[in-house]
Amino acid sequence: MAGPRLVIVTGKGGVGKTTVAAAVAHAAVAARRRALLVEVATPGRLASVLDVPALESTPRQILDGLSAVALEETSALEELVHGLMPLRLLSRRLLSSETFRVIAAAVPGILEAALLARVVGWLEEVDRRGRPRYDVVVLDSPASGHSVPLLATPRTLSGLATVGPLGSVMRRTSRWLTDPALTRALVVAIPEDWAIAEAVELYESLRDGLDIPVGRPVLNGVFPRRFSRTDEALLQEAEASHTVDPQLLDAGRYFIARRNAAQAHTRALRGATRSRPLELPFLFSASMTWEDLGPLADALDTVLEPA
Repeated sequence: MAGPRLVIVTGKGGVGKTTVAAAVAHAAVAARRRALLVEVATPGRLASVLDVPALESTPRQILDGLSAVALEETSALEELVHGLMPLRLLSRRLLSSETFRVIAAAVPGILEAALLARVVGWLEEVDRRGRPRYDVVVLDSPASGHSVPLLATPRTLSGLATVGPLGSVMRRTSRWLTDPALTRALVVAIPEDWAIAEAVELYESLRDGLDIPVGRPVLNGVFPRRFSRTDEALLQEAEASHTVDPQLLDAGRYFIARRNAAQAHTRALRGATRSRPLELPFLFSASMTWEDLGPLADALDTVLEPA
């Protein structure tokens, strides 16, 4: 199957990262690909968008072609230990030790390694026919401040685990994260100065610092262009002649200002990353459901194309 198997969605909190992750999964399902949507940072957000009960640590089928799961540290650590130790009796005894849990929490990168190993496990899982169980795994990763340390785990542990089972797990994880044919990271921003600055820093950290393949930056919440230049001139004439309801004039000026700001931020993001952003339309909806994600999924379908 062409296109990335792992799509990592990240960005500063408040930019609609979870919504974008769900929209990528929506695009995958529309393209008849079996998708697994993985929640990491904000419990309950994906369940709300999918309109299902709280997600659990075991993948659950939500609809035809879509499964979802909550990636949880405790279960991921247990899965990692069971995989590293050949005897289940020994791994159970180790996991039951409070001392081990304290040490595991204190060693930098161990919990993050367990989370990433769990994701790789889902990527490599096969069905009874020997095909990948999931064509695409979409990771709704933590906000940028926690996302970089998570994705840097293979490098963080490279000096600690060079040989043995853990070293093997980290090498497999690193291969997945750095292969442009398999993985694509999406950095999400909104048309605000603070979000653009954070997105540029995150984009550079992933691309240059961690060698993670980064797709086009995503600018979320872009107001549509509803006024031509002729319309804007007529708006100014109406304002000068006081022939239009002031509230309507305010609404028109607001739309024009938001559209102009989005264009300016698109240029800034493109100049800093040297990549033309994917613009996602602002959805004028009081709530966000799976059915509402169609316009975003349409704009994101290129994310699933080969590099």
